[in-house]
Amino acid sequence: MFSQIAIFEASDPNVDLSKPHTPFIASLHQHLRTVLAFDGAQAAYYGQLIEKPHIIIVFVNWDTLDSHSKATKSSTSPAHESSFRTTHLLKTDTPITMFHIPFKPNMLDALQPKTSSGSVGVTELVFVYFQPSPLSQAARDKILQSFSNVEPLIERYGGLTGYRNGWAVEELGTPLLERKDRDGNGNGNGNGEGDREDEKCTVYVNLTGWEDRDSHMRFMETEEFRENQHWFMDVEGIRGAEIVHARFWEV
Repeated sequence: MFSQIAIFEASDPNVDLSKPHTPFIASLHQHLRTVLAFDGAQAAYYGQLIEKPHIIIVFVNWDTLDSHSKATKSSTSPAHESSFRTTHLLKTDTPITMFHIPFKPNMLDALQPKTSSGSVGVTELVFVYFQPSPLSQAARDKILQSFSNVEPLIERYGGLTGYRNGWAVEELGTPLLERKDRDGNGNGNGNGEGDREDEKCTVYVNLTGWEDRDSHMRFMETEEFRENQHWFMDVEGIRGAEIVHARFWEV
């Protein structure tokens, strides 16, 4: 299974996706339901960043990359990235970033993490950028081996509800969330190295479901995490990282 991921700035700067009965939500639902009518489309989720509420992220799960490719043969297709603009979901004259990630079949535990009370928690989204790009399989395996040293710490910590990760199929310009042409500042949110939009990077994406944002922040303050974060931050070839949180809803 592949997830098509779209990142864009909402046409309504005050949009609140937790309020279901708004014109923006109605347009987004109608658009995504049209996309889900295509062969191979399985499910769709939409969310907004807690740290930057004007930034919207959409996930559409497809059975194969070819299914999405067939659905986007025409630029007027509802599954084409230009359709987000024609349906007035994007802010005028701002970009949309779209790419694909191979994920395991069920992402619900990370995109819609259920808390102990049964409510929906939050998703931590991590985008890590690497060069030179494209990375060899050997380089990717070495990076994942380093990251795997941190995973047991996360799994042992309370508040975790789900975990998914993968490599973007496409090479992408960075950073994804703080582009100058999106929000006017372009200041990176990671380690500050190589956050330039003209650089193409291999991108690693990690989704972690938490009961709430505070659970994740408390984990990052633990001594055990601080002693082991070098497995994540000191990997060879890393050019930057962005870590944010979002709440997602299923169409």
